[in-house]
Amino acid sequence: MYLRLELVRALRNPWTIGFSVLMPVALYLLFGAGPAYGAMETPRGTVAGMIMANMALFGAMMASTNVAGSVSDERASGWTRQLRLTPLSPVYYIGAKLLAALAIGLFVVTITFAVGVATGARLDLPYAAWAFLLAWLGGTTMFAVFGLAVGYLFRGEAVLGVVGPFMSLFAFFGGVFIPLEQLGSVMSTIGQYTPMYGLRSLLASLTLGAEVEPVAVAGIVCWTALFAVVAAWRYRRVAGRE
Repeated sequence: MYLRLELVRALRNPWTIGFSVLMPVALYLLFGAGPAYGAMETPRGTVAGMIMANMALFGAMMASTNVAGSVSDERASGWTRQLRLTPLSPVYYIGAKLLAALAIGLFVVTITFAVGVATGARLDLPYAAWAFLLAWLGGTTMFAVFGLAVGYLFRGEAVLGVVGPFMSLFAFFGGVFIPLEQLGSVMSTIGQYTPMYGLRSLLASLTLGAEVEPVAVAGIVCWTALFAVVAAWRYRRVAGRE
């Protein structure tokens, strides 16, 4: 029942859904749609297909961080305190948040891929399917946990002040918009240890045939674990005070 409530609340917010879809689609149309990139071949499709996958990943990440705002609102309204008076366990509470984020992420990634394919982007099978799953499951899971951590660390408007700038920095240093090679050796080195780099690197291995980097896989595991630990720690602290 609680999962259903989370899904209904998420899907009935037109502003959140609209922005989550509009952002990656607009970025794809700006950077990837066009005859030049549509005709430019890569080992596993076209450049437009690679940009489509990158923007879908970014969209899933942005959509999943909306959980930070919902957690902050629940804390401010006293809803979190009320839930602790019910038989609902913390595991189911967190699980419902993550599943709701996955539902929104699936919607965002599907729309972005659909617009990309409709405008000439191409990725060869099965790489297109794997890229879709990585953008959806990978991007949503890591940054939904990040959103939970931020939601329990900060209150009110401070949440938006943290999520927005950090996501922009993560995307910049992760090479989502600009290849790190163009930013110099120092930026490239720093970028390898930022949260988005691992997911974007794995996506490049799927869309461009690039070699899988061990640091990318390690980064995904370590950052997701770190966000989860912070979220769990803060949830316990908040539960003890509010």
